[in-house]
Amino acid sequence: MPSPFDPELRTYDEDRAIHGDYPLKLQMLMRAKTIVKKAIATGTPVEPYDEPYTVIAVLGQSNAAGAGKEVGGTTPTPPNPRVHQWPGCGRYRGRKPLAAVDPLLHEVPTNGVGFATEFGSLLADASGKPVLLVPTARGDTSFWPKNGYSWNPANTDVRVNLFKYACKQIDSALKFSGQPLSGILWHQGESDGPLTPAELYQEQFDLLIATLRVRYGPVPFILGGLSPEYMRFGPPKLAGIDAVHKDTPNRHPNARFVEPPDGMLNGSPGVPGVVEDPHFTAEAGRIIGRRMFSTYQEMTSAGS
Repeated sequence: MPSPFDPELRTYDEDRAIHGDYPLKLQMLMRAKTIVKKAIATGTPVEPYDEPYTVIAVLGQSNAAGAGKEVGGTTPTPPNPRVHQWPGCGRYRGRKPLAAVDPLLHEVPTNGVGFATEFGSLLADASGKPVLLVPTARGDTSFWPKNGYSWNPANTDVRVNLFKYACKQIDSALKFSGQPLSGILWHQGESDGPLTPAELYQEQFDLLIATLRVRYGPVPFILGGLSPEYMRFGPPKLAGIDAVHKDTPNRHPNARFVEPPDGMLNGSPGVPGVVEDPHFTAEAGRIIGRRMFSTYQEMTSAGS
């Protein structure tokens, strides 16, 4: 597998040959592992609250799913008992709420920390209402079809259309809770950098937002930015994806962009003894969660 910190500027066809679909045998192995991971995913079932939930959906790739590692000198936020999750996989998917403890159960289980639990905890404390997170992310996914997955709402050829999967999960959570969707948190784009021209990414990303708005109304859409450090050392075409993200509030009402922290990756390139890992650390995820919540407060006056 190629290094995620690939600074070479190539044509899209050349990049797709390197960063696109994995070899078939590796895809089949990954698919088998996914089946096993989903089958054994459990989580901790909880009794649902009698009070109305505030329902928040979480979409995107690995930094949304939670890939952050804990580092020394930081203190993890304890789980908030008033924050539950509607699991995206496992034996309780579509059946029972679970405690919202990292790692959340997205499309496939992960092993790290993301931003959603921090956001949910702050929202529950500020509003006094229970929060139901709807995790629907999957790592290393893009709008460009890759390994059988795509976020493009119009793609009917891939094995798993993640947009349709996310909508199915959201619909299930809304039916369970009896409440409307109150917000969408998005973080994605790293995998599209070397695969998707910025203008095509914008077209498909805009379609995703517009279709979500048709289904769920003009709820707050908050997207987190790509890591500045990753953009310095990674694929140069990420700059185009970043520009699309930052311009999103100009194209869509009730959408906001949240700046990410810099210098907080699990494994920066060129550091002796450190394995390269372009994902945000656990603490960076919590910082993003706080910034997303502050933005959500500004948009909705939650907790006021």
